[in-house]
Amino acid sequence: MRKQMIAGLAAVLICSVGASAQTTILVNATLIDGTGSPPQPNVAITIERGRIVDIAPTPRGPSVIATMAGTQIVDLTGKFVVPGIINGHGHVGPAPRDAQLRQYALYGITTTTSMASDPDDVADFKVTQRAGHLRGSRLLTCKYRFTSMPDAQYRTIPEARAKVDENAKLGADIIKVWIDAQGGRHPKLTRDYVEAVLEQARKNNLITGAHVVELDDAKMVVDLGINVLLHNVRDREIDAELIAKMKARNVSVISTLAREEGMFVFGNGPSGPTFTDNPFFQKGLTPERLALLTKKHDEQANHPARARFLRMFDTDKKNLKKLADAGIRIGFGTDSGGDPNRFFVQGFFEHRQMELMRDAGLTSMQIIQAFSKNNSELLGIDKNFGTLAKGKAADLLVLAKNPLDDIANMRSIEAVYLGGRKFE
Repeated sequence: MRKQMIAGLAAVLICSVGASAQTTILVNATLIDGTGSPPQPNVAITIERGRIVDIAPTPRGPSVIATMAGTQIVDLTGKFVVPGIINGHGHVGPAPRDAQLRQYALYGITTTTSMASDPDDVADFKVTQRAGHLRGSRLLTCKYRFTSMPDAQYRTIPEARAKVDENAKLGADIIKVWIDAQGGRHPKLTRDYVEAVLEQARKNNLITGAHVVELDDAKMVVDLGINVLLHNVRDREIDAELIAKMKARNVSVISTLAREEGMFVFGNGPSGPTFTDNPFFQKGLTPERLALLTKKHDEQANHPARARFLRMFDTDKKNLKKLADAGIRIGFGTDSGGDPNRFFVQGFFEHRQMELMRDAGLTSMQIIQAFSKNNSELLGIDKNFGTLAKGKAADLLVLAKNPLDDIANMRSIEAVYLGGRKFE
């Protein structure tokens, strides 16, 4: 029986190798595939041309596969394989782009979104990535966010509709409306304007997302047909009315607890943990930025609105648990990137987000599903990404420790595979 099993697996692998110069086989791994299914121990994951071509039990005893020409065997005994992290709400910019995407990838983020504005070359950049030229995390873009801030353009409804059409031609993956008065400093987008943007997005078959803070705004965009809330409600607790509408209309919400924490001060305590002393944090920083953020920690700790920020942060956690318990699809994001004068360090903050979701009451499996299966579905990329299965992209992480024991074990990254290649 053992010889038959080995011969059978070898036959499958020979067929795979014949069409490519190299096949990589990860053997003896424990697979957590992102679907929510129990871990699969001792599997062999066969990768070819950037995709998973087979997942099968690792054969026991002597095997011919180790001597097959063009085949790389990687023994992952005692290791855990999970999907690459998808960041459903991140930022890439200002330039240079490659350095930021590289940093994301080194922390295990294999796909990120860019949720502000991107130059027109992003369309060509994405074509290059799809051709397999990956110098860092894969990129999805909203191309331009519709906002009422002082630097906003396309302020009339006809201008906004035309801009949606232009975004679609220039590679937008999602259309974003930004609805936030910023404590009364700016007017909000009007309902008519938001309705026009969302309607035009649907004409272009594009997913829609909304930056919201307040319950009333969340209700408005859900009524107008939004697909994704890009932040959770945090001004007050979500009510049964909104939850019922979200369930009926299949609206997802991306949790960005790490963003809310980072906006007022690191941590939950009076002064917060000093993340700036953490090597996992520091590897993503230049000495200059580390010095800047060390100083900013004290500024945030003494912010006059800190008590209100803490209350909103606590409300955000409660709302996240309430939505998860109600069966709403929970996505995963951070708002990391963008302005360097912020704590939202690309890569590190995705791992902090996992820990905050745990603190809010989600299980490790729910958190893994949030950054893999759920994000791929709400972003419309689940055909090729998200879970680890035959035919899908080989974007995966190798961990030294079991993340189901503690989601903080996601930090034990030993290897990142992006498009089937080990990223270094």
